[in-house]
Amino acid sequence: MRRIMLLSAGLLALGLTACGAAGAVVPATSPAAPAPTALPDENAPEISEPAVSVEPYSDLRYLPWLDDYAKQTYQPDEYNASDLYTYTYNTGTAFAGAEDEAAALLEECKDPGLGVRSLQARGITGRGVNVAILDQPLLTDHPEFADRIAAYYDTGCEGETGSMHGPAVASLLAGKTLGVAPDANIYYAAWPSWLQDSRYAADALDWVLEQNEALPEGEKIRVVSVSAAPGSADMFQNTDLWNAAAARAEEAGVLVLTVEGAGAKPDRLMPYPAVLDPNDRDDPAACRVGFPAEDGSSVFAKNALALPCSYRTTAEEYTAGQFGYTHYGQGGLSWGIPYCAGVMALGWQVDPALTGDEIMRYLLSTAATGTDGNSIIDPVHFVEALEANRST
Repeated sequence: MRRIMLLSAGLLALGLTACGAAGAVVPATSPAAPAPTALPDENAPEISEPAVSVEPYSDLRYLPWLDDYAKQTYQPDEYNASDLYTYTYNTGTAFAGAEDEAAALLEECKDPGLGVRSLQARGITGRGVNVAILDQPLLTDHPEFADRIAAYYDTGCEGETGSMHGPAVASLLAGKTLGVAPDANIYYAAWPSWLQDSRYAADALDWVLEQNEALPEGEKIRVVSVSAAPGSADMFQNTDLWNAAAARAEEAGVLVLTVEGAGAKPDRLMPYPAVLDPNDRDDPAACRVGFPAEDGSSVFAKNALALPCSYRTTAEEYTAGQFGYTHYGQGGLSWGIPYCAGVMALGWQVDPALTGDEIMRYLLSTAATGTDGNSIIDPVHFVEALEANRST
């Protein structure tokens, strides 16, 4: 059986601390209708627009082995072309009449946004920085990250080799065309999160620490990206084993970032999901906290940091050698954690002497203020502050 962790049950559920948010795009005002020249005929039949069967923010991925996801082609009367950016779809999904638009959107959303590509153009790509990921199984041959996997470990994933989550988080962090830090090196430990047992996550983290001990000074693993909450007793058993492993990582100087926060002291940085503005992807101040299909948000504590999760494209590979991509019209905090780890890798390339606590303080102090008053990660301002500090 393939372990998928679908969007509704997985990604959104992992937005543990997220609150709602306002709609992502306000459509342009329609032109005023001309004044009627005659009274309407009350007996005339009503003319209505054809019904569209696909609602905004629907999950339309083509996964032929799952009945609910086995529809591949959508006819023009089944979808709204203006809603394409809201849909979650993959390279197997076909929108009849809008094939080019869907392909272009999928390509456009490979851009991490928030000015990250301007940093990469300057050579700030995470080069020389070692990071780790704890997540679901990963087939390591996807062109997005095949040359970025330094080592791979399976804690006991019941024979599963592929997943939806694994290639997504690896590509968001260090993907060649869509990652925040495309030159960072990844130590990847797969754990069966669907078993809801944190002993596997603890095993995975201990493996990372073993790899770290063998690395020379100057090449240590700096951050571990965990798009889950293995410390949550409401979701997992054996959380005490995880907490002990996280404390060991803390002692070794390895920052562990989960959807609940940062390592043994999660309140140092509290991550929240954020929505990129599809019309201005590079402006952090145009972002807002939450999910694009929800309304309303609140201003959070000063240690809260919102991370872009929606309107992103990720790598996809369920079967070895069958490479693809998925566009997510709506994503949860699972996508924000590797994004944040990638920005941290950019920071450590600029100043390798920084500790995890210092990196987090810089991220918080350089955050932009989003449209709802919340703090949004600002990679460009973050890197500029680090460079200014080093120059002085």
